Amino acid sequence: MLDNLALEYVYGKLPVSFQDLLCSYYGQKEARIRFSEVFQRHLEDLLSMENWSVSAAAAYQDEQLHRLIQHAYDSVPYYRDLMQGLKLTPADIRSRENLHKLPILSKEDVRANAKRLLSNREDKRGLIPRRTSGTTGKSLHFFSTPESIAFQWAVWWRHRMRFGIERGVWHVNFTGKPVVPAAQENPPYWRWNRPMKQVLINMQHITPRKIDAIVSFFNQQSFELFTGYPSIIHAFVLAAEETGRELESPPRVICTGAENILGFQRRDIINYTHAILTDQYGLSEGCGNASQCPNFVYHEDFEFGIIECVDPVSISENHVRGRIVCTGFSSRAFPFIRYDTGDIGIWAKNGFLCQCGRRSTVLSAIEGRKDDYVVTPEGNRIMRFDYVFKDTSNVKECQVVQEKLAEITLRTVIRPAYTSRDEETIKKEIRRWISPRLNVTFEYVDEIKRDRNGKFKAVESFLRLGPSASGNSRDSQEKADSASF
Repeated sequence: MLDNLALEYVYGKLPVSFQDLLCSYYGQKEARIRFSEVFQRHLEDLLSMENWSVSAAAAYQDEQLHRLIQHAYDSVPYYRDLMQGLKLTPADIRSRENLHKLPILSKEDVRANAKRLLSNREDKRGLIPRRTSGTTGKSLHFFSTPESIAFQWAVWWRHRMRFGIERGVWHVNFTGKPVVPAAQENPPYWRWNRPMKQVLINMQHITPRKIDAIVSFFNQQSFELFTGYPSIIHAFVLAAEETGRELESPPRVICTGAENILGFQRRDIINYTHAILTDQYGLSEGCGNASQCPNFVYHEDFEFGIIECVDPVSISENHVRGRIVCTGFSSRAFPFIRYDTGDIGIWAKNGFLCQCGRRSTVLSAIEGRKDDYVVTPEGNRIMRFDYVFKDTSNVKECQVVQEKLAEITLRTVIRPAYTSRDEETIKKEIRRWISPRLNVTFEYVDEIKRDRNGKFKAVESFLRLGPSASGNSRDSQEKADSASF
């Protein structure tokens, strides 16, 4: 059987029409899971529950939580042993207020206990292997059921429907996956996923030299919706502005997710497209979600899971800052209970009532990790390096540092099994995903310096190429742009 690298090599040699067919073939397989009858049933339920009262939402969460805890105690060895060791039974955890009795589940806990976190009630043949993006070298491997994936996509589509976007609309997805081979020098710099009504454009081709063809393509078509990583959409906006190209038929709505959207990114994207820009916070682990309403505040999707504010610190009369810890109701095959996401959020204090009418818990901002860009020799601005680390389990953490245009340093914390082979694999992945001309050096350290909030930047740039090259020069503007009530 061919490995992923060999498959990608073969894919890259195929004619564009065959690559489109393969994208559509993959899209058809994904659509069967994501948009099944289960998806439609969940979507209808979600739409009917959206304006439930505070008490109704709390009662629903308490019921779902108790069912989850009973299921985990009965069928998941990790949680049964944990609770027995703490002298707890499912009767001790019947509501959101009881969750603190359980310890927080860290990424290292998941990695060390992956087999014991799997429910013994599940038919493993029907499970779908999943993994996190691993932005800082902390990729996790776990399993999901088709139903849990469909539920998550129903939550995401409800968010889009709040802004008048209906299922079946053609849209553009800005992705990091190399659906168009990085070595391709001539258009088309996009591929078609017809079953999912999707045009795919990957970050490797969003450069000033190629942007004219991409904007011309958008102007010939009509896409009501753009989706994707905010950093990639922002890179598209900067490249288009630098070349003086305008969108004659801009999208009406842009939905971002998967990474923290910064204030300057939001400002630049809206100024260029004049679109409604809305964001949602979700996790590959499928254990928590918060979606913006038309007033652009994040509401906890209470039907999907519980988002806790852990170690809260009051930062104003109306807001607290804390760690985001999630418990998911749908991931029963591999439950994530009190899972530490590694992210920081700002919550509105109890009593805030959003004018949209939704009464679920409100977050005014998701701080996440505030990272810089790496600028490649080709002119790309790369914020995400998650694809580099997906298959490098011997890397504990990694920070990407850039001081010169043509090179980066990987500040790396390694595990005992790490060898020179891992180093060569990472270099190959950077040539494959990021740039073949980027020089890579390694700095091995015992730990990576954290900010005051306990987190570190996955990408740190010291380049001085003007405001479009690095997030550093716009930090003060980002703070000025931050949301408040």
